[in-house]
Amino acid sequence: MDSRRDTILSFLKTRGHATLGEIAAHLEVSKQGALRHLEALEQAALVTVASGEAHGRGRPEHIYKLTPAAGDHFPDGHRELTAELVDFMTQEQLRQFFARRAARLEAEYAPRLAGLDFEERVRELARLATEHGHMAEVVEAGEGGLAIRHCNCPIQDVAARTGLPCINEQQMYERLLGADVARTTWMAESADDCTYVIKEGRARAGRTGEQEKRVG
Repeated sequence: MDSRRDTILSFLKTRGHATLGEIAAHLEVSKQGALRHLEALEQAALVTVASGEAHGRGRPEHIYKLTPAAGDHFPDGHRELTAELVDFMTQEQLRQFFARRAARLEAEYAPRLAGLDFEERVRELARLATEHGHMAEVVEAGEGGLAIRHCNCPIQDVAARTGLPCINEQQMYERLLGADVARTTWMAESADDCTYVIKEGRARAGRTGEQEKRVG
């Protein structure tokens, strides 16, 4: 596939949706140039387009989003195999598996965060998440907080079915950052991303009611 089209797919994956003008600006090409690539992606059933809201007297701008088929262009963590394993394992086995997985990741991440200040730890954690297929970025949250957005989930099907890797991930982030971490969006609930809002300070002890419900 043309590298510019790959760039468009990654941009839409990160943003969730974008206008023609935003895509053209990201590619640093004219709108007409961007449109040619978008039309090719539409023909390949990788992108959909819909009319956005009109501003003033101008015509409404088209809004572009990825189709479900576009997911094959991003890390998927061997979706079919992991889904079969979920069906095969008991709930307790799944709990143990994802707990061990989180412990392994935490042991890998911790040395990379050692000696960094709070914001540096958040940004380094986002880089580590990206290395593991999450296409993560750090964004500003309200009241001076920071948030990590996961724009891709390499194990999305399993995460949606069990919730366990998401819970373990959130708790791992709290321990690594020594901060309260709240998940405000979740791909399993049809959001474009999973967003973890982080407040500097002591992490919560134990699980929240929502987490217990997800596990149960």
